[in-house]
Formats: sequence, C-alpha cells, structure tokens
Amino acid sequence: MRIYVLASFPSLSFEGSCPFPYEKLFNVCAAHLSASDLEELDAVCSTAPSGKSSFAMAWALARGQADTLNIRERLQRHPDESLSQDKLEGGEVTSDQLRSDIQAAWEASNPLLRETALLRALWNWIEDRRRAAPYSLDDLIGYALQLRLLERKVSWSDSEGKAQFEQHISTFLEPVIEEVRKQELSA
Repeated sequence: MRIYVLASFPSLSFEGSCPFPYEKLFNVCAAHLSASDLEELDAVCSTAPSGKSSFAMAWALARGQADTLNIRERLQRHPDESLSQDKLEGGEVTSDQLRSDIQAAWEASNPLLRETALLRALWNWIEDRRRAAPYSLDDLIGYALQLRLLERKVSWSDSEGKAQFEQHISTFLEPVIEEVRKQELSA
C-alpha cells in the first residue's frame, strides 16, 4: 500500500513550491496505512521527533547533531552570547556531509540565505535515506519530512516578513508613542 500512496503524491523539489500541506498527506496516509505505520509517521514528523524505527532514531540523531553544529557555529561567531552549553554534549557528528553542508550554510552573511541552506542540509540528509530505501516506510516518512521542510521554506516570503516586521514595530512603538502623546498633552 505504501507504493500506491507514494506514487500518488507529486515529486518534491527543494527549489519548488509546497504542493500541499502536511495535514493532507497525513489524512491520505490515515486512509491507507496500518495503525503502526501511521503512528510511526506521526512520531517522526512531530516537532520533537521520536519513533521506534531505525529511520526515526537516525533522524532524531541527525536533528540533534544539526542543532549542535548550529550552536557551535553561532558560538564561534558570537562568543559573547550566552547560549546553552548543555546542548553541546551531543558528541561528534557522524555525517560528514551534514557537517559540511551546515558549515557551508554558516558562510552566508544573509540570514535568509543561511536558514535556507540549513534547511537544504537537512533536505539532503533525508534525500540520501529516501534513495537508499525506495517505496518503503522510510521513503514515505522522508517524503513527509521534506514536505514539512518545504512548508517552512515557502513561509519565508518578503511579504510575510514585511507584515511580521510591521506588526512587531507597531506593537513595540504604539505604547511609546502613546506615552509621548500623554506627556505632550500634559505639558
């Protein structure tokens, strides 16, 4: 049944758009997968990835190692910041490609380009695992994770960023402007 489900979804490209939301994928899978496969998919794709499969454990390790590498890179560039040192106890990163991709991402001075490259590093890690096990549960979970990455990436648009910036500025400035207005009226 996994072959049918995977074959029914459009192919994904990191440079492309997100063809549909993760919730739609989960609903389609709910109609066709066993309860245990669906539970594993949900566990691995959750915000704090978990799960019992070897893919789930490898993904959790890769995410932890990516976080460790990001913290190390940030500390090198901003040693005066107080980042949590306890997150650095993850040990050595086992994936040379993941390490290389993350280090290359940190070379970008533009924060949006850096974040995009960091997502690309995770995308590449997933893609390697998907290619090693086509039409398996690992492939389906990898597809779902890549879909989640695309959802995140496409949410970073100029218009969304501008709207958020304007909202934060108005939220911050409105009380200040109101206080100045009160002081002017009382003077």
